[in-house]
Amino acid sequence: MRTISGYLSIAALLIFIVVEANTPVPGIAVYGEYINAPASWVQAVPDRIVVASYNIRRSKGEDNERDITRAADVLRDADADIVGLNELSGTLFYGLADQAEQIGGILQAGWLFAPAYELFYQPHFGNGLVSRFLVSSWQIHPLFAEEDSSFRNMIIATIPIADTTLTTLTTHLDRSAVRDRQLGQVLARFASLPSPAVLMGDLNTRVDDPRLSAFLENPAYTDAIFTALGQPHDVEWIISKGLNVKSGGSQPPGVSDHPAYWVEFSIDR
Repeated sequence: MRTISGYLSIAALLIFIVVEANTPVPGIAVYGEYINAPASWVQAVPDRIVVASYNIRRSKGEDNERDITRAADVLRDADADIVGLNELSGTLFYGLADQAEQIGGILQAGWLFAPAYELFYQPHFGNGLVSRFLVSSWQIHPLFAEEDSSFRNMIIATIPIADTTLTTLTTHLDRSAVRDRQLGQVLARFASLPSPAVLMGDLNTRVDDPRLSAFLENPAYTDAIFTALGQPHDVEWIISKGLNVKSGGSQPPGVSDHPAYWVEFSIDR
């Protein structure tokens, strides 16, 4: 009986450990200086800054194949300087390096992975920032969450460009009822940032959303994708303030189930 009881105790302990490890643990607010650096930074100039937003779906294409190099190739072809990435995986299932590091390595750019939560005691899923320009500081902030929502966050980063500083905000909102509250949180934070600044990411929000459309009525804010391409877009956004929109481009779904968008900006001096 003692042997059986011992086995049952061990089994119960193992079940507890597996269940506990498989429970998502939300990320916390984190602050830092600089991001993981490439061999050398590209010198930023105010006349040309290409910003991209891409939800890579953990590098899974519509053909159900996973290949991180395809997502990196899209960004290389866009000649993107600063990239806000969504739906990145950590190291648990998809390699020895998180996917922000993998893309940064391929593009020879700096990178930062911002896990929204941990699973099995490892950073599991979240957003990322990849930049060819030096990033002087960064912050990661959790977004509002509810019982039926997944954990999300936002990255705020500062990038010196000539005699000014560009601030970027990268995020990915949930699709559940908490989305509107998260949207309000993100838009309020973006409004508080000094110009020039850019907000990029999958907001799971379309242009007819009352909160977002009211926000964009303010002439200080520009729907940069629409301004650059002259055509509607779905839930992916690049919103700017204090920047001039020069041109832009897009890559349709295929490499991911989301399109990629990029916009070329300049800064008035």
